Amino acid sequence: MSDPALTEPGGVEVVTLYETRRERERVRSIEDAIEVVAECSDDPVCMKIVTRDDTVVYDSTRNGSIEDWAAEWRLERERLSTSEEVHVCPHDSAGCTADDRCLQCTMDRQIERHSTTR
Repeated sequence: MSDPALTEPGGVEVVTLYETRRERERVRSIEDAIEVVAECSDDPVCMKIVTRDDTVVYDSTRNGSIEDWAAEWRLERERLSTSEEVHVCPHDSAGCTADDRCLQCTMDRQIERHSTTR
């Protein structure tokens, strides 16, 4: 899942694929794109939400219903906007985050806790 930005610089494109043609519609944000996909009354083969840098953030054949995907996207957006703790791993571990620290950061944190309680 792409970072859930409120708006995308340059807009977002909704691509609707039919058996014999392709339609593209540019919208302002992923939220607007979700609305376009949800309101589609045709029966397309596939619908995609594509960011300006050509990243496909939603593909109806891969991600299923737009309602389920949008709910997950909104939760992730909310989680990112309310997350106050920003963690930068001093050990350069790519998977280390504030919610899921690498082993070395976990050990450092435990050492810190035990050294301050004495």
